[in-house]
Amino acid sequence: MTEKINSKFYDYNRLGDLLFIFHKNHKTYLNNALEEYDLNLIQVLCMLRIHNEENLNQKDLSDSLYITKGAITKAIKKLEFNGIIIREQSKEDKRNNVLRLSKKGEDLIPILEEINNEWEEKMGLDKLEEEFFKTFIDLAFKSAELNDNE
Repeated sequence: MTEKINSKFYDYNRLGDLLFIFHKNHKTYLNNALEEYDLNLIQVLCMLRIHNEENLNQKDLSDSLYITKGAITKAIKKLEFNGIIIREQSKEDKRNNVLRLSKKGEDLIPILEEINNEWEEKMGLDKLEEEFFKTFIDLAFKSAELNDNE
């Protein structure tokens, strides 16, 4: 007779497991809201990063968002095809392409911010203490560093 092993691999009382649920449902909510604009969360993250930083290339985008180069390439191709971003040859390094938003892309930024603000408001995130966010940011970057060391 086989005895069941009491596994604590996935446990609703652990922070990592709760973060997974939180992230999964946040992503689902945003992807559903973005469907109307023929966008998904990865594409929007790319757009927002391009909007906020000049002379960004795909490698820098991948590194800064902690998203694989393949996923970034797919997102960029779709955004370019839909006229939301423009790839231009870098003036500093002709071997590199830099990314910028088109007028259509810039016009979408306030809409995207409103979609996320609405979610944050519904979630009550504005009521959380600043110390919580500081601790959470520290933990997020520490988790990223753990993966960089491998």
